[in-house]
Amino acid sequence: MFLHAQQDENLVSRERPGLFWFFNGNKPIQDADYRKYDRCIFEATYNTWIGDINPFENKWNSIGYHISLNKDIQLKSTERVTFGLGFGYSYLNHNLDRVFFNTQHESVDTEYPSPNDSLIFSKLTIHQFYVPFELRLKSLGWRHVKLILGTRLGIQPAIFSKTKYWEDENEKYFENKMQDMRWFYTSVYCRLGIRNWSLIGIFHPLSLFPSEQSVRLMPFQLGVSLSLF
Repeated sequence: MFLHAQQDENLVSRERPGLFWFFNGNKPIQDADYRKYDRCIFEATYNTWIGDINPFENKWNSIGYHISLNKDIQLKSTERVTFGLGFGYSYLNHNLDRVFFNTQHESVDTEYPSPNDSLIFSKLTIHQFYVPFELRLKSLGWRHVKLILGTRLGIQPAIFSKTKYWEDENEKYFENKMQDMRWFYTSVYCRLGIRNWSLIGIFHPLSLFPSEQSVRLMPFQLGVSLSLF
């Protein structure tokens, strides 16, 4: 079975169409003016938090990466309001002068190492899988302005503390999985941009570690977002 799509000859396009530019997944779109955007999204963010550690205390190279595949769900009446639903993965990296460790009470704490520890680096890394739900508002035209409000519901299967020290003139590397983790998490975010590029802010309202005895940290990220198609 072959699918055929026709383009409006009067429609001026300044770029090549995406792979599913004229298709919504079920049948050909009759009106080519219903363009689809923000389906494959890549984001790079600076990662920090609020709580028991001051914001922006993390080093400049605390960089995280996010990628998601989304379906652009459009209303028949307008292109200005659409919805997004998909699946994504995040890798969050926090570099700082503190060391995270598991306590005997099955909680997580953090402290500054002593100068005698000869710390080379310390980082906390987080892996996340999530489902994004988005409300997408945008102007018309190929050079459109967009405002995207969304929430992510997901899981955090692993949080690791990674450290490296000098010991007897040798480098020693240690990696520990944090025993007090919030497996299920949620976050809210906002993108504001033009065409493929946006600025993004993400905030996690729940602490990384659920125990009341653990250090209290609510992550947030600031960065740039690129919609590949």
